[in-house]
Amino acid sequence: MTRPSDASARRRTEAYFVASYEVARRLAEGRADEAIAVLRRELDRIGPDADETSRRFLLSQIALCQARSGDAAGAMRTLEQMEDELPRDHETSLMLAEGWLLLAGHGERASHHAADALRLAEEAGEDTPEVVSAIKTLIARALLAEKDLVGAFAAWEASPLPSWRVGADLIDAGFSPDAVRRVLAEALPRIEEQERRAGAEGVCSSDRVRRMIAWIDQGCPSAG
Repeated sequence: MTRPSDASARRRTEAYFVASYEVARRLAEGRADEAIAVLRRELDRIGPDADETSRRFLLSQIALCQARSGDAAGAMRTLEQMEDELPRDHETSLMLAEGWLLLAGHGERASHHAADALRLAEEAGEDTPEVVSAIKTLIARALLAEKDLVGAFAAWEASPLPSWRVGADLIDAGFSPDAVRRVLAEALPRIEEQERRAGAEGVCSSDRVRRMIAWIDQGCPSAG
């Protein structure tokens, strides 16, 4: 007999495989409506009692397909469906923040969900440096989208592992390169330590951080 946990994992794996293959093929052929229909069928198949991870994945892919096909209103409706139907944990809140920012361009709503993600991670004892950094990075990006450079810098500076990409975006937006350099230089030892702990799975950003510091020291020359 298949244990419930095994059955749940199997359904999740099937959902991922079906969605990934069929949706990618239809999107590549410019058939976004069909891709969304595949995802909706899979969502109906696993049912409302399926594990949160599967439903979150499928709904997020529906929103992505809608956004890619130019249906911004549809993408927002799907994000609202996720808000209404999914149990809230830091992963769901973080995904909602990403969706509202990247798919709907709604920085304020993204900031709200990112703040929820941070609170929920702390309450669950899951506020690792990696999780907190992902959330702080998203908060910074949301505030950048709202043209709040001071707030974006503060959120980015508070990240245990600040993203060099956000640092570059801050400079591009007109923030002080010296302030960005200070944050990156102070964070570099932590980033290097995180890479050592993660081993082969680590995202090797320390080299990019060093390059960015050198670029700032050279006066931020343009690529051209």
